[in-house]
Amino acid sequence: MTSDLANARDRLVPLHRLHQVATLLNMPHLGETATQADAPQINQHAALYADIADWARLSAHAAQQLRDPDPGENVGPFVYLVEYTDQHTKGWRKAPGEHTDGCTLAERAETVAQTVLTRYLTHLADHRDDYELWLVDSLTLRANVWHMVTADAHPRGRRSSWPSSACTFQEAKIFPHAIEIRTPAQIQRFMDHHIGSGET
Repeated sequence: MTSDLANARDRLVPLHRLHQVATLLNMPHLGETATQADAPQINQHAALYADIADWARLSAHAAQQLRDPDPGENVGPFVYLVEYTDQHTKGWRKAPGEHTDGCTLAERAETVAQTVLTRYLTHLADHRDDYELWLVDSLTLRANVWHMVTADAHPRGRRSSWPSSACTFQEAKIFPHAIEIRTPAQIQRFMDHHIGSGET
C-alpha cells in the first residue's frame, strides 16, 4: 500500500491538467468545488482529484445503465482545426491550404482527429510543390477536435454572437476533446511513402 501511494504521488498531474480532465468528463459545478483560487494549491489539487474520482464513479454507474444504442445513434457533430508549428514558429498556427477546418459527423472525436490529419497530409503530399517552402524539416502538425454540442454547453462557449466553430472554441480556451499530432519524422515518413507508392 505504501509503495502504491508513493507511486501515485510520483504520478500526480498538474492542476491545470486536472481541470482539463474535469472538463472532458463534463463535470458539473466546477466553479463550486473546493478548488478556489484563494485556497492553497495542495488543497486544490487534492479536492479536484477527489471530485473527479466521485464523478467518474457516478458516470461509470450511469454508463452501465445505458441500453445498447442503435447504429448511428451516437453520431454527433464535431468541428476540427489543423495547426502547425516548427522551429521558427512561436506556438501553434492554423495550417495553410485546404482541409484545415470544418465540421463533420462521427461517433468519436479521436476518429475525426486521425481522419482529418491523414487527409491533410495526403493533400500536402499531392500538392508538395505548392508547399515546398513551408514543408520544413522541423514541421509538426496537430488536429484539434471538439464535440460541438459539448463545447457549446461549456460556460466559455456560451457566446451567442459567435458561430460554433473550432476557431471559436479555441479562442474561448475550451480544451479539445481529441488531439492528434504528427512529428517531423512521422510527416517525412508519410511523404516518402506517398511518393514511393506512386500516388499523385
